[in-house]
Amino acid sequence: MGAQYSDATEGYIQSVIDAFEAEHTNVKINLEIVGWDNIETRLSSMVGAKQAPDLYNGGSAGQFVGDDLLYKAEDVISPELKADFFEVFWNNNIDPDLDQVYQIPYVASVRALYYNKAIFEEVGIEEAPKTWKEVEEVSAKIKEHYNGDVYAWGVDATLTEGQTLVAYYGWNNGGGYVDDEGNYIVNCDENVEALEWIYDMYQKGYTNENPSIETRDDMQKLVAADKMAMLVTANFFPALYPDLEVGIAEIPYNDERVSTSTSMAVQDALIFFNENAKATKDTPEKMQAIREFLDFFYSAEYYTDFMVQEGLLPATLSGAEKLAEQNPDQAVYIDALEGSKFYARSKQDWQDCSTGVCEAGQKVFTGMQTPREALDELQLSLEN
Repeated sequence: MGAQYSDATEGYIQSVIDAFEAEHTNVKINLEIVGWDNIETRLSSMVGAKQAPDLYNGGSAGQFVGDDLLYKAEDVISPELKADFFEVFWNNNIDPDLDQVYQIPYVASVRALYYNKAIFEEVGIEEAPKTWKEVEEVSAKIKEHYNGDVYAWGVDATLTEGQTLVAYYGWNNGGGYVDDEGNYIVNCDENVEALEWIYDMYQKGYTNENPSIETRDDMQKLVAADKMAMLVTANFFPALYPDLEVGIAEIPYNDERVSTSTSMAVQDALIFFNENAKATKDTPEKMQAIREFLDFFYSAEYYTDFMVQEGLLPATLSGAEKLAEQNPDQAVYIDALEGSKFYARSKQDWQDCSTGVCEAGQKVFTGMQTPREALDELQLSLEN
């Protein structure tokens, strides 16, 4: 059972299943694709009735591990498939409490800086800014040229994606959500300084007017309408506006604290329910069939075309290599994937942190609290 990414999702996966079954005539695979709005409810009812699917894409492993409902990934997949995943993706799935992997990457996306080439050309900006200082310089030129009628930079501090404030700015100032031991550090000096910087950009009139309510989707429309020059967003943005001339660059960083850019990668996962969630035993023959199907599905031949169809990125080395061969322009995304970081989704209380960062952004951009006050308050709540 899997989530519907587009109207073509079910048809493509079924075609892969048909091709696999043609080569493995003793195997029958049943497919169910469910919309994102209903998939968790559907899964809950299936697990409750001990009718869980063998393979599931649509959520994370964390909610099932404690009840011993999942196989460890390495008990299901082949060593060859494990070795084919980007190391950063595999490591992101390690449960920090159990030091085990219960889910594998299914699809990937990565964030980058997109800029409107027409605006840059009119203002006379030759290349995308790489550092925060350069962002300020470029933003000042854009504001002056258009007398404030075009926003230079987009900021999402909404309850929808406000958690990106730490990813886009904290990471690129040496901060982050957790330290090397997995402890939350949301109020570290680097994060506070980062939030102060982007809030200062807002106060100078370089950003959109209402970051607390204007979502990424809203701002993508502004970039497409030549009303915003720069926006950090996902790799599927250009496909939404194929007639828009956009440039792609790394997310700018504060070169006074760090020496390179850090991007944010996002992955959806595939998990494997064990016999505790099903009414029948899993035979060795069935487990072998699952292993062989996963090798087939993730092969560059099928997996890469699926990602291209959905506007997403492969989480495998072989898939990335094929994608870059098919479209050299995609190589920038592959480089970004290799140097990316992830949300701390493997922490069981990650949702509290994610929601808390969104709420902190709301308080800052509505003038209720300073960045220091908002992040200190959040840190305290996470520790209690």
